[in-house]
Amino acid sequence: MSTQELARRLYWMSAIADGGYSQPHRTDVARTRGIDSPGFQFEADCSSLVLEAARQAGYPTGAATYTGDMRQALEAVGWAVIPYAQTGGDADNLATGDLLLSEASSGGVGHVAGYIGDERLAEAWIDGHGDIMGSAEGDGPGDDTGGETRVISFYAHPYTQAGRWTHVLRPPTSGANSTPAPTTTETIDLIGDDMYIICTLTPWGEWAYALIHATIGGARAIDNTFGERTAYEQMLGTAKVVDWDFYNLIVRQAWEQHNYAVGVIRDGVREDIDAAVARVINATKEGTK
Repeated sequence: MSTQELARRLYWMSAIADGGYSQPHRTDVARTRGIDSPGFQFEADCSSLVLEAARQAGYPTGAATYTGDMRQALEAVGWAVIPYAQTGGDADNLATGDLLLSEASSGGVGHVAGYIGDERLAEAWIDGHGDIMGSAEGDGPGDDTGGETRVISFYAHPYTQAGRWTHVLRPPTSGANSTPAPTTTETIDLIGDDMYIICTLTPWGEWAYALIHATIGGARAIDNTFGERTAYEQMLGTAKVVDWDFYNLIVRQAWEQHNYAVGVIRDGVREDIDAAVARVINATKEGTK
C-alpha cells in the first residue's frame, strides 16, 4: 500500500490504457486488475476509476460506491477528510494520492479526480458524445476522443477554476491491507512491494529503465547492456510503462520516501533529492544514448 502505487494506477488508467467513460458499464474497470500493458480497453466513470485504483494500490474503500457516499464511507475506513477550502486552491497543499471530491450535497457537482503529483489530476471525465452512457448508447468502448479518461493540470481543471471541489480525501497511512512502516533495519524486506521496475520512452527516442526501491535505495537507472534488466524482470516482474514526466516523478518520490524511511532509522543518511534525481536521469541518458 503506497500513495505512489495509487498515483501510478491512476495514471495508467487515465493516460496509458484505453479507458472510456460509461456509467452503465462503470464496473468494467475491475478488469484492469493485474494489467499494465498500454492500450488495454475498459470503461469506468469518475468514482469507479479512483476507487478501483485505490483498491489495486491496497487501500481500503469500505462501502464507497459513488461520489454521494464516498466521503462518509472512506472516512469510516481511515481516510482523512479535509475541507477543500483549507488547501487554499494551492497544489502545494495536496499530497500524491489525494482524491479531490466535488460532492453534490455539499455544493459541488458530483465528481471526483485523483491527484498524482506534479500539479496533475487523473480522472474519468465524459464519454465521446459528451454524455455518460459510453458504449451502452453507441459510443466506442475505449477512449474515442482522447479525453474520456485523462490527465489534466490541477490549475487548468474547470472545477479548480470554478471553485467546485468540496473535499480532499487523503489515503490512510495504514489499513487492513498494509503493514506499519519499518522502524529498524531488521524489519525491512529487501525485495518487498515497494521494489519494481519502470520504463519509459525517452525524449530522444530510446527506452529507459529504472529500479525503484523507495524504502532502501530510492531509485537508480538500470543498465540494459549486460542483461541487468532481464535479471531484475525475472525476479520482480515486467517493467511498468510510464511516460517521461511520470518517470521523473516516480524517481523523485522514491527518493522522498527513502529520506522519510531513514529519518526513523538511527544514523540514517538522507539524500539531497535534486542531486539523487539528477544522478538517475543522467545515468538514464548515458545508458540510452
